[in-house]
Amino acid sequence: MATIRKNGKAYDSGDVVIVFDGEVIDEVKEISYSTEQEHQVNHSLSNKATSWSMGKITNKATITLYMPAIVKIEKKAGGDLLKKAPFDIQVTYVNDYNEIVNDKITAKFQSQGRDVTGEMGLSKQFELFAIDIAYHF
Repeated sequence: MATIRKNGKAYDSGDVVIVFDGEVIDEVKEISYSTEQEHQVNHSLSNKATSWSMGKITNKATITLYMPAIVKIEKKAGGDLLKKAPFDIQVTYVNDYNEIVNDKITAKFQSQGRDVTGEMGLSKQFELFAIDIAYHF
């Protein structure tokens, strides 16, 4: 996730609140999301480009959750994250100057599973099928 700076104050992970499907979730290790749009150069009969155009928009998102959040979400989904209907994730940053960045991701789970390691604090990164991302909504 990018560092956001305004008035010399950087937003950091301690400034982030994640609302997942209507509930605040504290057990989020990381969330990453982006939007890309196709661009192309158009040519006429000459060798030089004469114009450009923009194409389809694609959203991408991943979320890494600690085990308590995963279990809670799986229970609400009847055990199957892949069958869970699309949901909203609201990501809000607030710094010491009360400057707010509020984004909303509408997504579905695209994967389900476990990463069991020798590390403390088990977590799993999930690919999301990002239907829409609204920045600064």
